[in-house]
Amino acid sequence: MTLSFSPVFRIDKWLWSMGLGHPQVMPIVRNEILLSVSTLLCGLLLFLWDNWLFWFGVGAAIMAWTFFALARFFVRTDFSGFRSQLLLSVLARWTGRLLLTVLLLYVALVLCAAPVLAILSGLVSASLVALVTYAVQAKRS
Repeated sequence: MTLSFSPVFRIDKWLWSMGLGHPQVMPIVRNEILLSVSTLLCGLLLFLWDNWLFWFGVGAAIMAWTFFALARFFVRTDFSGFRSQLLLSVLARWTGRLLLTVLLLYVALVLCAAPVLAILSGLVSASLVALVTYAVQAKRS
């Protein structure tokens, strides 16, 4: 089996093409994507039996999307010298993502009656995956 068929290699290649080649950021985003995609796929397969894993995956995917978008912005941004336009851009992006997250959570919790604990567990697990991945990467470097 060659490396080109590995999901890790494919995700890393995609992240590199998206401009997320930073050695500490790329593994975090990759692991969050792997967590969310794997739980969403398993949750879809088991949805008729129990939908908890699917909604866990939705929570993990929301967190992965949020981190991916912010990481992509910060990796591409030049921070040499503070500019008020940079702060405005950060605040606008953060507010937009927060509003979209609220909308997604409303749809999941109110309209689809998703289990609150499943989505919360997905959000927290994705955050823990990011922190543990960062700790491992920091220890290696």
